[in-house]
Amino acid sequence: MIFIIGAAQAFFLPILIFNKKNRSTADYVLAFWLAMMGLVLLAYYQEVKGVAADYPIFLGFNTCLSMLMGPLTYIYVLSITRKDQPLNAIQLLHAIPYVFFTVVVFAKLNEYQGQSIEEARLIIEDSKIPVFMALGLTRIFMGSIYLVISFMLLKKHRKQIGDEFSYTRNINLRWLLQVVLAMMVIWITVIVMNVLGNFNDWIPMRLGDNLIHMVVTLAVFFGGFHGIKQQVIYAAPAVAEKTEAKVEGVESTSQYAKSSLRKDQSQELLKKLLNYMEDEKPFLDGKLSLNQVAQNLEISSNHLSQAINENLGKNFYDFVNGYRVEMVKQKIAEPANERFTLLAIAYDCGFSSKSSFNEVFKKFTGLTPSQYQKQLKP
Repeated sequence: MIFIIGAAQAFFLPILIFNKKNRSTADYVLAFWLAMMGLVLLAYYQEVKGVAADYPIFLGFNTCLSMLMGPLTYIYVLSITRKDQPLNAIQLLHAIPYVFFTVVVFAKLNEYQGQSIEEARLIIEDSKIPVFMALGLTRIFMGSIYLVISFMLLKKHRKQIGDEFSYTRNINLRWLLQVVLAMMVIWITVIVMNVLGNFNDWIPMRLGDNLIHMVVTLAVFFGGFHGIKQQVIYAAPAVAEKTEAKVEGVESTSQYAKSSLRKDQSQELLKKLLNYMEDEKPFLDGKLSLNQVAQNLEISSNHLSQAINENLGKNFYDFVNGYRVEMVKQKIAEPANERFTLLAIAYDCGFSSKSSFNEVFKKFTGLTPSQYQKQLKP
C-alpha cells in the first residue's frame, strides 16, 4: 500500500505542476521525472503481485525502467541550474541504454511466447549471457554515475550563486541536494543488496528491494513538494550581457576567463561601482543580483564580477552583504533603534531571511547579532 500511495502521489504531482503559472523547462522535466518515479513504484508493485507473469508486456517495459532515474535526476539538476541555454533534443540520448536493453528484453520474451515467462525472467535477471550481464551491471551502476555528476553540478551552482546573487533563499537548492543524496542512498542500497543478496545470500533480496523502493517513495514526496515551490533562478539573459562596458577600450565578452579587461580598467569599474553603492544603496533590495547592478551601471556583468573579484578578493554575495552588515551595525548602535528587534533591523538593511542574516553577520564580525548587541551595552 505504501508503494501504491507513493505511485499515486508521483502521478498526481505533475498535474499540480502543469497548473502552475509561469512554468519553466525545469518544471516540465520535474513532472516527467516524478511520473517515471511513479512508474518505478508501480512496476515494483506489479512484480510483488506477480502481474508480470500474466502480462509479459509489463516485464518488458519495467525491467530497465530504473535506468531512467539517474539520467532524469541529472537532466533536472541541469535544467534548474544552467543559465546559458534551454535543454534540447540531444538530452534524449541519455535514454539510449534504456531503449537498447528494453529491445533486448522484449526479444528474449518473444522467444518464450506461450511458454513460461518466469523462465525467461530468470534468464534475463540471472543469465551469464554477456548482454544480460551487461544489462545487470548497467542497472546497478548507471544511476550512481549520473548522481555523482548531479552532485557536482549542485556544488558548482552553490559557488555560482555567490558570484551572481546577494541572497541564497529559495535559490541555493539545498532541498535538491538532499534529494540527490537520497537517490545516492538508493543506488548504494542497490549495490549492497546485489552483493549481499545475489552473490552471498546474506540478506533476502525482497527486503533489499523494499528498502530501495521505500527511499524512492520518500524522494517522490520530498522532491515533488519542494520542486513545485521552486522559483526560477535564472531568468532570460539580461540586456546588460549584450551591452558593451562604458569604459574606453573595453570590449564586452561572455567568457570571464578570456576577458580583455585590463587592471586599470577594472579599478575604474570598481570605483564606479563603489560610488553607486554609497549613493544609491541598492543593497537594501533583498533580492539584488549582479545582473541588476550591471544593467543600472550599463556595463557587462562579467566585467563587473571580474572587477569585484580581482580588486577586493570577494564574490558578489560577500561584497553586497558587507554593506548590509555595516548598516546593521550602525543601526544597532543608535539608541533610537532600541525599540526594534534585530530581525526587523536586518530586514530593513536588505537581508531576506533570519538564517542568512545570522550566518552572514557572524561571518563578518565573528559574533552573532545578539552577542554584538550585548557587547555594545555598557
